[in-house]
Amino acid sequence: MKFSRYLLLVLPAVACLVQQGCKKEQTELDYLNGVLSLRMDPFVSPGYTKTFMIDTLMTVSRPDGGTVGYYFYNQDSGQRDTLVTADGRIKDHYYTLTVPETRIGTVTLWLYAFVPSDANYYGSSASASTVVVRSGLDGNGTISGFDTSAGSKFTDARDGREYYRIEAGGNTWMRENLAWKGAGSPYIGCASMTDIFGHYYTWDEAMQACPEGWRLPADADWTALSDGAAPGADIPGLAGRLMGNLSFNDTRLWPYWREVNITDVLQLSVMPTGYAVVGEGRYNFTGVSEYAVFWTADESGDQAVIRYIYQDKDILYRGQMLKGEFAATVRCVKE
Repeated sequence: MKFSRYLLLVLPAVACLVQQGCKKEQTELDYLNGVLSLRMDPFVSPGYTKTFMIDTLMTVSRPDGGTVGYYFYNQDSGQRDTLVTADGRIKDHYYTLTVPETRIGTVTLWLYAFVPSDANYYGSSASASTVVVRSGLDGNGTISGFDTSAGSKFTDARDGREYYRIEAGGNTWMRENLAWKGAGSPYIGCASMTDIFGHYYTWDEAMQACPEGWRLPADADWTALSDGAAPGADIPGLAGRLMGNLSFNDTRLWPYWREVNITDVLQLSVMPTGYAVVGEGRYNFTGVSEYAVFWTADESGDQAVIRYIYQDKDILYRGQMLKGEFAATVRCVKE
């Protein structure tokens, strides 16, 4: 099975250097020494707070040994907080970013280094962004477009988490990805994404992850979702009936392709949550907005069967991946 490159769903939380300044008329300005850096978690929940200690962030200096000031700028609120004045006086050692409880979407924070007006240097800046996600499928969370009127709910007794379920293909299916924290990993290790995409499990983990009274579906259970489908083969015409026309913070999850008519007729509301390659205890995630990948209970030696959808094909594909080196999402069926 050939996977394409991972398309970025959201802005990553990386630091970027930006040189800026106001050039005085007929005065040549120099650059400060060093580079500013600022980092935040890629995904967080509403109410998230992070405290920065300015002493560890003062990483630029003037070649002439003069003073440098520092301030934070919250792009979301428009608020500027100066921690170190232009003459080098420390007003506060700490800055705390607080994400409002009502906020979802991208939040960007800037750190600026500046000099006195009579110093002939450009300023310097760095930024970091985080994506605020909220759980819930009622239309007020990160995931929108989910039909909460279809099917019913059940509760996983292990953690009290509720899941939507639906009858399809002669089975009762979970309509959401399993989000049990007892195994696997959330997307790129961010706990806030557990309620959004579920967890990603290796095959051995997936075989043990479903709640009591539920199991990992066999390949035949996926085949049963399409009348007349051949066992152990790709299933044309099924992908669009499984895919959910859902959005992530108002951004469409499945990109539009003329070849695929997304109807979600079966109400399984499948999302393109990608997959992870596992090695040396690390999960390398890719394929979000391109692939939906699920483990089945079928195995062959050190490999197990997966069922997957690719964004531009109305086909439920069948493939095999190494049990311990691949992590995928899980949908459980009732025993």
